[in-house]
Amino acid sequence: MNASFIQKAKNLKLLLTDVDGVMTDSKLCWYTDGEGRHIEVKNFESLDGMGMIFLRACGVRTGIVSRGSAPILQYWSKLLGMDILYYSSMDKAAALQDACKRYGITAEQTAFIGDDIIDLGVLQQAGMKLAVANAVDEVKQLADYVSPKRGGYGAVRDICEQILKARGQWEDLVKQVADGTFQDTRRELCIVKGISKK
Repeated sequence: MNASFIQKAKNLKLLLTDVDGVMTDSKLCWYTDGEGRHIEVKNFESLDGMGMIFLRACGVRTGIVSRGSAPILQYWSKLLGMDILYYSSMDKAAALQDACKRYGITAEQTAFIGDDIIDLGVLQQAGMKLAVANAVDEVKQLADYVSPKRGGYGAVRDICEQILKARGQWEDLVKQVADGTFQDTRRELCIVKGISKK
């Protein structure tokens, strides 16, 4: 953990993340229900979810930016008490710009976790650039930190822990969880569909 990472972590106000390949193992699965509808299924890692809850509890807003549109994204985002969900969003940099305006923050106060070249635009703008072990080389080359874990296998949790340790909040958080004083305050989820540059 270098000095630059620590400083960026201390300044962090918002962490946004991709989903497929970051919060999941990137495999896309569907089943067909009794009415012939194709329903997408995503496998999320519970440790990742707790990492995002811990980050939010320590004062960092959280959200998802995804090209996908599965209803499960709304359920997962609400379950984790996230602030914002951007879905059907090809232009992820536009989503980051919109979030900065909504929350009155600068791009330097944001972080993004990505894995593929669709994430390059938003990573270039985010103050803290983060990647998972299975990310493509172009993403890893930009990253301030590359988790040793793969997407869907605890990478997001690892990243959240590294951020909270850099902010000096991890030990207090562990103590609160252990002694039962941890408070999980939820926020209302803001949902934005198909954002793009005007």
